Amino acid sequence: MAKHEYHDDVVPPSTAVGHETTDAEARPVIGFLVVLGVVSIVTAGLMILFYNYLERREANEKSARYPLAAGRARPLPPPPRLQTYPFDDIKELRRAEAPRLERYEWVDKNAGIVRIPIERAIDLTAERGLPYRKEAAAAPSEPNAPSSPETPSGQTSDKGGGH
Repeated sequence: MAKHEYHDDVVPPSTAVGHETTDAEARPVIGFLVVLGVVSIVTAGLMILFYNYLERREANEKSARYPLAAGRARPLPPPPRLQTYPFDDIKELRRAEAPRLERYEWVDKNAGIVRIPIERAIDLTAERGLPYRKEAAAAPSEPNAPSSPETPSGQTSDKGGGH
């Protein structure tokens, strides 16, 4: 390795300016990118050829192994089975539930319980608000039980911060 000697009055050019004074060579960078692209394309081509080979080999082995089963349908495995098309399943479920969500229907005629369309239920809830429990005065409390105020959602509030 060559040893550079500088005199006290001569400052190396890169130190005087504070950065490199020459640019990087473009030829090696472009050469590397070309080689990388060619290697990537060749690798992808080899993968496609190998995949096709494996697919043909699998098809030949299956047909040779079970020649009498060529025209027969395979039996389904026992439940529970995996969903093959989950998006189709959810569409079918929503299509089946739509009539129940869009019409009036008696749930229990003797008790006076009616199913209403979902849009109407949303409108009624917006008008009336959500139901909540009344104050503790309506229900008798146990004599030794500590009383705690209830929120409109029915949960007890812990304002003392006991823990």
